[in-house]
Amino acid sequence: MGFGIKTPEAAQTIASVADGAVVGSAIVERIAKGESVADILAFVKSLADGAHRA
Repeated sequence: MGFGIKTPEAAQTIASVADGAVVGSAIVERIAKGESVADILAFVKSLADGAHRA
């Protein structure tokens, strides 16, 4: 499932009803804003943590 997953809470909601979540555009947006690799990795971890809470 995908489309609009940009927060740990959204990842948790989706993970409770789907086998996976696609967050590519949220990552690309952060790259385009010039965020550091460390910040992007922290963002991805926050989404994974949210999904794992489901």
